[in-house]
Amino acid sequence: MNIITTVSPSKTQRKVFTSTIEKFKKSQLLKERLIPYLETHYPNLLKNPIRKQRIRECCNMVAFRRYLETGDVQLVSSNFCKYDRICIACATKRAMRMIKKFSEWMAQNNLYEKKWYYIVLTISHKQGDKLSDLMDRLMLYKERLARAYRNSKRDNQPNKSFFSKFDGMVTSIEIAHKGKNGRHPHINILACSDKDILIEKGKYWRWETNHDLLNERKAITDGTSYIHNIRHIEVKKDHFSRSGIGEVFKYAIKFSDLTMEQLAEVMSVQAKNQYRFFATYGIFRGWEVGKGSKYEWSWKDWVFLYDNTSKNYSLLEMQKKH
Repeated sequence: MNIITTVSPSKTQRKVFTSTIEKFKKSQLLKERLIPYLETHYPNLLKNPIRKQRIRECCNMVAFRRYLETGDVQLVSSNFCKYDRICIACATKRAMRMIKKFSEWMAQNNLYEKKWYYIVLTISHKQGDKLSDLMDRLMLYKERLARAYRNSKRDNQPNKSFFSKFDGMVTSIEIAHKGKNGRHPHINILACSDKDILIEKGKYWRWETNHDLLNERKAITDGTSYIHNIRHIEVKKDHFSRSGIGEVFKYAIKFSDLTMEQLAEVMSVQAKNQYRFFATYGIFRGWEVGKGSKYEWSWKDWVFLYDNTSKNYSLLEMQKKH
């Protein structure tokens, strides 16, 4: 059955609908391999039978609805497992929801007129480094940065951090794998200010820098890491792209960069250390995405069931049950 024909979205919506289904299919195929691997190599991660069942059944059924006012076809519900550290579908859902909520929050608080910046802070890494060691070092530097930011906001603090220029910051940890350079955890920062921040061309052609940021970065990492990037971004559009706020709110794991074995290692390290991947500072402190409204499926919706035999989604004839 051609599900595109069944749903008949517009040209724009067709792209969104197709990419959503493809993301879910990719997630289904990954978990078919991942669950047996975890059972063999990391049995402690799946010792909770409820968790294993939720991962196994995640996105087996998805519901789309056409909204008559706009003609849009949107995903309205699914049986998500909510383990976004390992699940592509849940990671994408979390990122999209956070971006939407944050953009609405910016509009409500008249923050669009501020000057916005996107910053990447990396640490030195090489092939053979243990992920747990890299993450411990990254989190130490992140805490030093946060402490410097908080202290600089005090009136009696004589030495101001570069980051004190910002009214607020949102930070996220991202884990990638860069081939011969090995595991690559790094910090993404979304920051805003009323001030213009001087940005200069860095040593590498696609990286931009600031002299004060470079010096503080070296101090925070005890001189071991200095590569970073800072650029001005426009937040009034392209929320979901790398040119907007999406780079900070996207899922923490770069699934396309990690093999199944590397992903399992990330799960194991996170389960043991419970790293905090997302944090807010300044005017953003305390901001959270909040809970979404609960939605009940209706026979008027397009509901699709994943078929493990065909490895595809097909329309579930729910109408016959009513």
